[in-house]
Amino acid sequence: MCDYILIWVGLFVAIRLEKLYKQAKQTYQMQLVAGKRSLGNIVNWVHMIEDENVAEFLRGNELVFTTGIGHSEARWLNDFASHLILNNASGLVVNVGPYIDVIPDETIQYCEQMGFPLFILSWEIRLVDITRDFCRRIISSEQVEVSVSSAFKNAIFFPDDIGKYEAQMERHGFNLSWRYCAAVLNFSSPDDRCQENIATIRFYVQNIINRISERYSLFVQDNRLVIIFANFSDSEIAACIDEVIVYFSTAKHGSDFNIGIGKNENGLPVLGKSYKQAVSVLRMAAKNNWSKVYYRDLGIYKILFSTEDDGVLREVYNDVLGKLADYDATNNTDYTSTLKCYLQNNASVQVVAKMTYVHRNTINYKLARIKEITGYNLASVEDRLKIMLAFKIKDIM
Repeated sequence: MCDYILIWVGLFVAIRLEKLYKQAKQTYQMQLVAGKRSLGNIVNWVHMIEDENVAEFLRGNELVFTTGIGHSEARWLNDFASHLILNNASGLVVNVGPYIDVIPDETIQYCEQMGFPLFILSWEIRLVDITRDFCRRIISSEQVEVSVSSAFKNAIFFPDDIGKYEAQMERHGFNLSWRYCAAVLNFSSPDDRCQENIATIRFYVQNIINRISERYSLFVQDNRLVIIFANFSDSEIAACIDEVIVYFSTAKHGSDFNIGIGKNENGLPVLGKSYKQAVSVLRMAAKNNWSKVYYRDLGIYKILFSTEDDGVLREVYNDVLGKLADYDATNNTDYTSTLKCYLQNNASVQVVAKMTYVHRNTINYKLARIKEITGYNLASVEDRLKIMLAFKIKDIM
């Protein structure tokens, strides 16, 4: 059982495909012929492949180079590209020369339709030079990611000590006055494919965010995946989160997930508050089996989450609903759920009876017993408020 998202020990090593292309366009005259809209894909390594069957061994997010050696005609590129897309490659670079003199139009059209970046490279360019250059750039990006994630962690846990993160942030292009938001993702898998699923999800999240901006960070804290959005609008954050949820809903991993999202506020020093908010609402999402919870949408729950002493909240709950919960557990009754349903439906006995498929007299009897057990008068506005507050506390405990 894997309870949370984990990142490979070496931290994530990746670079935006657009960055590699801009450099290669100038230095190696590499040309883009299809899939421009997906230049935000990340690349975590390069790979030489000459057979579509080998594509099954890709781990995802590789930039693939091919010369077409061993193939009599270029039409095999269609199947080759489809295999690469199926195995989550970031793009394809075709070394045009004696084996492939021209890319078929149908391959270009297919890659454009699928949003799969397709490049061509002259035969005069030594592949060893460009692949070694790309690998060096990918590895160096790890150093940047380590530095950025370290600075964000310092900003979260030592917000008042600006010296711990200010220089690093500014060196990597982050402005301390931007808006920052933390999201925390919890992931579990019931099978043995946890590590495989984790890698796929991590790279997918990176690809989503990369389409909008490079100003973000992904790292692991307390066995959870933390996403830091830098200078994103609320709508951009929501778009990223919703697309991640769509992926989980359609990927059929047999996995459970929850996302807690803190407030998006100005100033890096307040990021720690956003992170605490995200962690708090993540617990609520997990308990209620919700895919996402935004702290900004919590209403009265914000007051409860601001109480640092959980013992106080637990004491309030026990004082108000503890006896009733114990009675239900001992006598196999449903008084607690009946009471909650009653209060949620404007104290309407008729509505509760209809929802629970029992007679009104039965509901009235239950309410009378609830009054006896708890000592609270359900006709009193003040007592109802206490009970509703206790139910709210139960939601986050």
